[in-house]
Amino acid sequence: MPNTIKLIAQQFKVEEFMNKITTRAEYDSVKAKVEQLIAEATQNVMLEPDMDNDYTRQITILSKQMAQYEDEYLDILPLRQKSPLITSIENYIYVHGMHQKDGAKLLGINESQFSLVMSGRRPISMSLAKRLHTKMGIDANLILEYA
Repeated sequence: MPNTIKLIAQQFKVEEFMNKITTRAEYDSVKAKVEQLIAEATQNVMLEPDMDNDYTRQITILSKQMAQYEDEYLDILPLRQKSPLITSIENYIYVHGMHQKDGAKLLGINESQFSLVMSGRRPISMSLAKRLHTKMGIDANLILEYA
């Protein structure tokens, strides 16, 4: 495949996008080119895991430019992360070989309330915070910070 990247660049006019993306129109155009490259690479069986070829390199270059634009110009929120307090509760349940219903029973609340707490849809009350500390041994500072 000599000069394949040049052929790809010519075919898709990729050299137009070798600079930093600064407008939404440029972003949309680069996105369309990436989708086109992915479609062709898939059709030619050139987009398998761990493949390193002209398609994958070009897709990587353009995707990084898109990501940089997204970071600088678009207000894309990061994926929601679990609270360290919820993670601590999950770890306690896992380490002790418990199920969610067992955790609820240990804390003296019903399963639906426990589920709401674990999903972040129900706040942790002061009495539940005390039980998290006394029954599960979760650090009081962690509870104060994230409850």
